[in-house]
Amino acid sequence: MTMEINTDTVAQQDEQVKSSIREKLHIQYSHAASRTLLFAVAGVFLYIVVSMIPMPFRMVGILKFGLLPAVTIIALVGATRGSLAGFITGYLGEVLYGLLVYNVVVTMTLTAVAYGILGLVVGFGTYDFTNGRSLAKLSILAVIGFLITILLTVVIGIGVEKYSLLTAIAYLMLPLVTLGLPTLFFLTPVLAKLCFAVSEKVVSLSSYDPTE
Repeated sequence: MTMEINTDTVAQQDEQVKSSIREKLHIQYSHAASRTLLFAVAGVFLYIVVSMIPMPFRMVGILKFGLLPAVTIIALVGATRGSLAGFITGYLGEVLYGLLVYNVVVTMTLTAVAYGILGLVVGFGTYDFTNGRSLAKLSILAVIGFLITILLTVVIGIGVEKYSLLTAIAYLMLPLVTLGLPTLFFLTPVLAKLCFAVSEKVVSLSSYDPTE
């Protein structure tokens, strides 16, 4: 009898863990999973479009300063719809961008996995886009996620593409550090607040009744 009770308790705890994971990934119900997939598809499309827009930059020696706004799309999708949607946006966005623009899949999509990690990490958090501290948390997690992306990109460059350490640092790591990190830290919370304000405006307009 005791063993049966323990077995039932373990089974219930296991089911609670699975339910919590599904809820965190926003796939707990079929309609939630469909909405998560829709967010991911929209994120992939936006990532590709924004990546194709030429951005001004300034070279100081080997350092490249400017903006890398496409990575904010990954962070925003992760923050809005969770880790799964964020990962899909980064992964598929980078894969399809490489295919469309360069007609190539880079390093067996391993680099794309590194970009997916950004969305995965950001998606672990919960955010209130009207709260300054919550937006600061979004910035910090986005930076942490992108630091992992940078590290993986350098490791892939050295281990798979056989770059030398100096080449990987100069042409892989430094551009991502000088372009991506400032963009994510400063631009992500601004865009998150802007997107929230726009969505609230759309909702208010859609619910407006001119007969009232």
